[in-house]
Amino acid sequence: MLLVVLALASASALALVSGALDPLVAKLQGVASGPAPVSDGSGDADDADARQAARADSTSPPPVVDAPAATIQAPNPYDQNDRAVAAMDAGDLDNAIALLEEAVAARPDVEAFAFNLGEAYLRRARGASTDDPSAAIEDFDRAIEWTKDEDRRSRIAALRDRARVIAETEAEFVVQPTLHFTFKYDGTREDILEGVEQLKILLEDTYQEYGDLFRRRPVEAGEGRIEVVLYRAQGFDAVTGLGDWAGGIFDGTIRVPVANLRDARRLDRIRDVLRHETAHAFAYSIGGSRVPAWLNEGVAQWLENPAERGRDVQYARAFLGSLEEPLFPLSEITGGLTGWSDKAAIRRAYEQALAFTDYLVRQYGSDLVFEMVAACKDGGAEGAAEHFRARILVDLDVVLGDFRASLRD
Repeated sequence: MLLVVLALASASALALVSGALDPLVAKLQGVASGPAPVSDGSGDADDADARQAARADSTSPPPVVDAPAATIQAPNPYDQNDRAVAAMDAGDLDNAIALLEEAVAARPDVEAFAFNLGEAYLRRARGASTDDPSAAIEDFDRAIEWTKDEDRRSRIAALRDRARVIAETEAEFVVQPTLHFTFKYDGTREDILEGVEQLKILLEDTYQEYGDLFRRRPVEAGEGRIEVVLYRAQGFDAVTGLGDWAGGIFDGTIRVPVANLRDARRLDRIRDVLRHETAHAFAYSIGGSRVPAWLNEGVAQWLENPAERGRDVQYARAFLGSLEEPLFPLSEITGGLTGWSDKAAIRRAYEQALAFTDYLVRQYGSDLVFEMVAACKDGGAEGAAEHFRARILVDLDVVLGDFRASLRD
């Protein structure tokens, strides 16, 4: 049976993960410099008038007096906004929030300052949602407070509510770090304890394997350990809303429903799921949120179980060759598949992703495929296509046509 494993990599699912992923960052960057201050570029209009009056009365030498501390010019809120945006870009969210709170207090009429303050709280909430759920929920509330757009407010509220569910579901979980992963699970479940120890060894081996393939090791690059959370089925459903048809997800954290790991077949299945989701974690590390679904899912399935890869690819090719429907254009399977409702279409998309990725590897080598993932960091799906075109001098759509023809062989 086809193992369906989803990564939450669609634009809608990941739109609020971080500033680098948020489509509203363009607006934030656009207000980074703020409206140009009146007159000589600093201070308000009243300040400019006062300076002009002072210049007009320049015939007499100014009296020499000690300026009281109260007359020292207050920080320019536009400058504070600039510094806050730079701090957000650098990940210094505490400083950004402090600066923006002062800017908003000084100029509550400037909507851009409030927008940026809400964005800073949102980013800090996302960063704290795993380690400190209570602080994250409080920051989500502050982000809502400073956000005027109703659609955006509702999306932030959904994130806050999900953080509450995660906090409640994982409240009693044990936390066990390995060299490159952090495992979280119900430590009272004797049916999974021995299996978890085996999974730790498996994932550490997988990390080294993927580090060589992707030419990047996320932890050594400063990104922190990859978090793996093992749930009962109902807990997984409560946190993800996906039900029992999904084998697992990666949404910045690897989340997997786990049954009795004393059963060797179940342990093998979880092993495949974790390899799949770890591939998504590496793809996100090297290519960001813009890796197209066909490439993201194709690579994850291709890496899932090397011992069974040949059989799985053969099955996928036979399945696609038996269909009357044409293959999906790559542009149709660029975004995440979690928003799709047609299960038959989802299956076709996954089978096409695996078989086409394998075709690219066989024709052009695995190095090129992993380079395409990396090329998505700045260019998204077009970045991957352009990298392929530059290397092979052929468009990916042409190669997709060749792949389609090969299914008849």
